[in-house]
Amino acid sequence: MEMGDIAEPAINKKSDVIIGMKSVGICGSDVHYYKTGRIGNQVISFPFLLGHEGAGEVLETGSEVDLGKAW
Repeated sequence: MEMGDIAEPAINKKSDVIIGMKSVGICGSDVHYYKTGRIGNQVISFPFLLGHEGAGEVLETGSEVDLGKAW
């Protein structure tokens, strides 16, 4: 496992949202993917970004995003 830099995200669609991540969790499925590269018939290929339980702040939105309706 390693940490690395990726390209800055961009708003490509009117419905896109860019979130500045503050925290992310690594759960059991992430550990399983890391150890075996798969869960059942769900196979991943590397590089694979772990963590899908995140929290952050909205930095930018597409023109059709209404944050008042997102919650």
